Amino acid sequence: MNNNDENPNPMPIFHGSSQRASYAEQLVERYKGNPLIEALPPIRSPQEAAQIMSYYPERQPNSHRLPPEIRMHLIMDAVHFIQPFPVHIDLEQRISRVIRDPYTGRNPMARDHWQDLDQRVDTIIRAGGIPLRSSNVIGFSVIGLPGVGKTTGVERVLQTYPQVIHHQSYKGQPFCRTQLVWLKLTCPHDGSIKGLCLDFFKDVDSLLGTHHSRDYAYTGKRPRTVDELIPGMCRVGWIHCLGLLVVDELQHLNQANSGGEKRMLNFFLQLMNNLGVPVILIGTNAAMEILTRELRQIRRSCGQGDLVWDRMANDEVWRLFVESLWRYEFTKLQTPLSQDLSDVLFEESAGIVDFAVKLFLLAQVRAISTGIEKITTAIIRSVAKDSLRLAQPALSAIRTGDMRAVAGMTDLHPIDFESAVQQIRKKALLQQLSPGSQVASDINKGAVQPTTPLPDAVAPTVESMNSAHPASERTNVKRQRKKMAGQSKCLLSQVAAAGLSKGQSAHSALSAAGLIKPLSEFNGSPSPA
Repeated sequence: MNNNDENPNPMPIFHGSSQRASYAEQLVERYKGNPLIEALPPIRSPQEAAQIMSYYPERQPNSHRLPPEIRMHLIMDAVHFIQPFPVHIDLEQRISRVIRDPYTGRNPMARDHWQDLDQRVDTIIRAGGIPLRSSNVIGFSVIGLPGVGKTTGVERVLQTYPQVIHHQSYKGQPFCRTQLVWLKLTCPHDGSIKGLCLDFFKDVDSLLGTHHSRDYAYTGKRPRTVDELIPGMCRVGWIHCLGLLVVDELQHLNQANSGGEKRMLNFFLQLMNNLGVPVILIGTNAAMEILTRELRQIRRSCGQGDLVWDRMANDEVWRLFVESLWRYEFTKLQTPLSQDLSDVLFEESAGIVDFAVKLFLLAQVRAISTGIEKITTAIIRSVAKDSLRLAQPALSAIRTGDMRAVAGMTDLHPIDFESAVQQIRKKALLQQLSPGSQVASDINKGAVQPTTPLPDAVAPTVESMNSAHPASERTNVKRQRKKMAGQSKCLLSQVAAAGLSKGQSAHSALSAAGLIKPLSEFNGSPSPA
């Protein structure tokens, strides 16, 4: 995208809740008499913050006894649970201070509020403008490896605050104002300032039902220039009392055109110094060079200090995480969490939460699909070998502590979860269609029944698990595969022919035999809403 193009593909929007203002007495003296602060939720203790941020999907009674295809959906609960850690409490307390403190210099009940706005915007428009006052606005950066939980953590804290507050009156005086407490944007892939500004106006309009894109972003059908967009963005932020701007994927500034990253970072500095809007920047380690090169001024003004979100250590916090994760084990044979299972999961995921959760899910998919119905260290290692191939160099460097190698990494290859599930299910389904399986036996008897899971005695078809079975057993599996390759089409024809002889369509016969399933079942996850 260049500066003359529109933004046809805006980044995904993260929205929060909306509510009417309800004012509470403040214990901090400088917060008193300011409706923007008094309408916020109360300042929380660490215990209260942990309780409001946690989320544990309720587990159905006796869910491990449900059919395999149902349990394939239930395992996705592990993706949605949230277990707060000390880093989440730290983040919640930082954001609590960052939102409130800058509002003290932007009290809408002050007489010079609107005049102050015009002066501040004029300062931004003037080249080389000097801030009106020495700003005490504080922001910070959240930097860490992909998958450690940075974005999820920030979003979870933001969700504890209403995003929009509607004011009607304050202390008996008319006060009709819509307060935008926070706004989260994603840095465009090409680091375009214009793309970020256009996303800002579209997001605000989507939230508030306004027409700021028409008034500030476009001249007719063409977008305005960056020099015109930035003052308009600042004015809209002031009008709606924007309390906090969060910009994710900061590393995309590496893709900016010449000088683009410096211009955008200077823009963030202007927001903080001239308008009093704090900015939180989120990025991977690839953003570290940008921050150290271009954000020296902002870093000096960051009273909160930057938050480096590291991978987890194999300690009591990791154990708490794994114990919470293990609640969502849906294999038929319940496996108590052992130290060996915890250690293997840590080793294979290198303490990165996203990898750990997905490996746990894939281990269940493999255990259920193959009929083993039990999570073992061998299964965890096998799915790690199959599904983390691209990430292995990076994970190996992290495990060995080779900081030079880690510093050179711009990203980690994530698990293509849907593809991994599909591969596991494909192998298991082909095994179920092989001669001698329950499906083939039912067809030979003339009884068409839904597919059933393999018995525990049947060896899994995964190559990486072959070492766990005797050589003679592996030879039998290979022979079955060869036979299956030449006979699977014949098997489908037999089912269709049997159905036609009974007056059924081929599709109905294949469906009744369990050979045609919804795509979501083969993926092992529910269809997207």
